Amino acid sequence: MPSIVINVKSVTGGFDFIGSRGAGEIIREKMKPVLDKDGQVTLDFAGVEQVTQSFIDEFFGIFIRAFGIEYIRGKVKLVNETQGIKDTINIVIKYSKERSA
Repeated sequence: MPSIVINVKSVTGGFDFIGSRGAGEIIREKMKPVLDKDGQVTLDFAGVEQVTQSFIDEFFGIFIRAFGIEYIRGKVKLVNETQGIKDTINIVIKYSKERSA
């Protein structure tokens, strides 16, 4: 089972606030091959203070709406995330689950 650690700050340009869909697309493209093989992805948010819903939607939202919540459940681990990042992720997951049903 493949495994990858993605340092979110370094792969999205080194910013402490990440808001673009383009940055989210970079994360999605790194995650998808691993998730497709039922692998484990760790998203390391070290040094990131906050993110937008648009950024998170580019990977969590798109995956959930396209493949369902089971595609990421238990396969994606978050580390070093702030409470604000957790809150944003939860908002995106909630509305994406409602739209995938």
